[in-house]
Amino acid sequence: MKKTQKKLGNKGFSLVELIVVIAIMAVLVGVLAPTLIKNVEKSRKSKDDQNLDTVRGSITTVLADETYHNALVSNYVKIDKDGNITLKNANDKALTELKDTIGKNTVKLTSNDWKDKDVYIAIDANGKVSDATTTEPTTTNTP
Repeated sequence: MKKTQKKLGNKGFSLVELIVVIAIMAVLVGVLAPTLIKNVEKSRKSKDDQNLDTVRGSITTVLADETYHNALVSNYVKIDKDGNITLKNANDKALTELKDTIGKNTVKLTSNDWKDKDVYIAIDANGKVSDATTTEPTTTNTP
């Protein structure tokens, strides 16, 4: 009978062993979680930077077209909190061409730097496209 009890007693893990394994897993999660969260935010920033570079490149491309050049110089593009793209001095044809060049009508920004903020990209009188900013630029409509 003792042989039968030994065989039954060796099935499974003891409570102490399970607690040790859970404690080790908790320590690992505690150490790795902040790193993973930082990497997620870093990824969002990278994606937003690429989206903003795409918008800037599209503005430059549309500026090269004489048809839209005068509508874009001394103007700015606004990307609102919802990702909608607008042109300050609204020119529907230039805005449509810009959205077609970007390839979409909205640019949703997700990083903590840009999320829930209006983003502006200014175009000066010489056609130079600025970096994105959260402050509204002051421009005149004369090139």
